[in-house]
Amino acid sequence: MRKRSAVLQRSAALVLALGCSGPKLTPSVKASLPPPQATLQVDLPPGARCGPLQTPSQPALVAGDGVDMADGNGLSGSGGAGSVGGSSTLEGSENPAPATAAGVDTYSSLRPLGVGYPGARNALPPRVAYLTFDDGPSEWTNTFLDILRDKGVKATFFVTAKQLKGDLGLDATYQDESGNTVVFRDVLKRELDEGHQIANHTVNHIDLAHISTAQIASEIDENELLVNRALLRAGGKPELLTLFRPPYGSPWFTGIAGMQPLRASQRISGHGLNILWTVTSGDATDWAVGEAYSRTSLPTPTPGAPSFELKKERVKQAVVGAIPTLTGAGMVVLMHDTHSATRDVLPEIIDGLAAQGYSFETIEHYVQWRWNRPSLDLTPGPSLYQSSVPDRDWGCESLGDAPLGTDRASEVCGRLWVAYYALGGAEALGAPLGAPERSADTGIVSQPFEQASIELHPENPAPCNVIALPR
Repeated sequence: MRKRSAVLQRSAALVLALGCSGPKLTPSVKASLPPPQATLQVDLPPGARCGPLQTPSQPALVAGDGVDMADGNGLSGSGGAGSVGGSSTLEGSENPAPATAAGVDTYSSLRPLGVGYPGARNALPPRVAYLTFDDGPSEWTNTFLDILRDKGVKATFFVTAKQLKGDLGLDATYQDESGNTVVFRDVLKRELDEGHQIANHTVNHIDLAHISTAQIASEIDENELLVNRALLRAGGKPELLTLFRPPYGSPWFTGIAGMQPLRASQRISGHGLNILWTVTSGDATDWAVGEAYSRTSLPTPTPGAPSFELKKERVKQAVVGAIPTLTGAGMVVLMHDTHSATRDVLPEIIDGLAAQGYSFETIEHYVQWRWNRPSLDLTPGPSLYQSSVPDRDWGCESLGDAPLGTDRASEVCGRLWVAYYALGGAEALGAPLGAPERSADTGIVSQPFEQASIELHPENPAPCNVIALPR
C-alpha cells in the first residue's frame, strides 16, 4: 500500500510540474430548467432523413508515418485551401506558415493533427498569443469576458457541459455579486456573441488515459450535444466544436504509454483538431489561500499553497516571463476561467504581453495560418498520415476535375466528408454543387450535392446530427 501511495504521489507531482489541471471540485448549483435531454426534440423537414445509413470507410489509425493509410477506395489528395463562408487565405498575415510540416510538427496515429505537444517544435506566428481558458463557464467567466472586452482581446474557451456545474450542467444557475440570477448557458452564448471561440473539453473532465474508446467518444459527443442545446435555449445558434483539448493534456502531457494515446487519437482525429498548449500559467496546480471557483464554494487550500497575492504574481510571471514570451515566439497559453486568482491577474498578463509587442487571436486564426483551411475541413478525412500528402490536405478529397485545393466547391472535407460517405457517397448524393456554408440565420453548416444537401446539426443526437435534404 505504501508503494502504491508513493507512485500516486509521484504521478500527481508530475502532473503539477507539467502545468496540468489539478483535482476537480463540484460546487452546489440551483435548478433552473429540466435536464437538456427532456427538451428540443428532433423535427425533420419534409423528405429529410437522418444519417448515417452506413458506416463510412475511414483511414485506419494504426500505422506509423509514411505508411499509405488510404481506405482502399482510392481516396487521396494534394494541394489545398478552403473555408466555410469566407476567404481561403488569412488576410493580413505577414508571417505565412511553413509550406510543409517538415522539421516542425510531425503527426502520426499516436499524435493527431493539432498543436502544443510536449517537446514538439511548434509552428506558430511570432508575437501572437492565443489565450485559452479551460473548464468553464464558471461563476467567474463573466468577469473574464468583461476584462477581455475592455482590453479588446479575443480568446478561446475550452468548455465542459457539466464539470464544476453539477448534474444540471449549463442549465444550472448562480447568484452574482449584485444578487442577480445567472444561467451558465447565457454565459456560454455571451462568449460567442463577443467574438470568442468555444471548443470541446469533454462533458465531465475525465482523464482519457483511463477510459475506453467508447467512453472517450461519449465524453466528446455528449459535450458537443449539450453545449449546442444550451446555446439554442439561450437564444443562440448551433456551433460545431471542431477543436478539442483533452483534460490534463492526457495522455500526452502525463506521459502515459501503451494503447491509451492510440485510443484517444482515434476518437479525437474523428472529431477535430487536438489543441494542447506551449505555455502554461500553472494556475490550476493548486488552490491558494482565499482562492475560489465561486463566491459560495471555497475549496480547501492546497497544503503549502501560496497566499492569494503570491499566486497571482506567480501566474503572471509564468506567462509574461516565459521563455517563448521573452524571445517573441508565438504561443498557446493555458489558463482556467475557474480560478479567481487568474481572473484578478488577467489584466496584468494582457498588458504585459501587449507591452512586448504581442497581439491576441483565437485558435481558429492559428488554424487558418497554419493549414490555410478552416478547422471544419481538417480531420477526419482521406490520406491521414500519408507522408506524400501535405498535412493540411488530409481532411479533403476532390470529387471534380480540379486538383484538390483549387476549387473548394468540388471538394468534401472533414465532417462533411464523413457524412457524405455515411449517406452513400457519389452513388446516393452525386457530386458537390458548391462549397460548404454556414447559414447566417440558423448557424447550420451545409453543403449541396446533385441529389441532396447535407446539413450538420450538432444540437441533435446521432444519427440526426447529420441530415440529408432532397433537392
